[in-house]
Amino acid sequence: MPQANWVIILHTIVLWGSVFAGLTAGWRLPVSYALLAPLGIIVWVSGFLYNLQNIQRFRRRPALSREDLARKGYRRIVGRTAMNLGVGLASGSWLTLIAAALLIPFYVMAANQRRQYLDYLRSGMLSDVFPDRTSRRWQRPGTWMQ
Repeated sequence: MPQANWVIILHTIVLWGSVFAGLTAGWRLPVSYALLAPLGIIVWVSGFLYNLQNIQRFRRRPALSREDLARKGYRRIVGRTAMNLGVGLASGSWLTLIAAALLIPFYVMAANQRRQYLDYLRSGMLSDVFPDRTSRRWQRPGTWMQ
């Protein structure tokens, strides 16, 4: 979906820019790297595996309802946020942890836009071309038999 490309660009610039800025400015967590690096890698890998599991689950059983699509999007947000926190812990930067938290609303907004776009593809375009073949979620009372 081309509308969500800005989120990928924003994610890359903000996350890796915060890693670079945090390390050059010296805003480091007061914990040794011997503890932070493995912990960050473990958190990142767990978020990555959680994302892969969700992708495989929804490829096997595609989301058919609006609630399933919402669940799918929000589970991917959880995995992506865990990956961002893993990068923040591995780099040992306060700024990266803050940036990971600030990216969450943008992920939610992108998931909502994607869900609306897919909902339009499922119902809106068909109702434009075949108005009698699509079911509407809401109809005026008394018009269901017409």
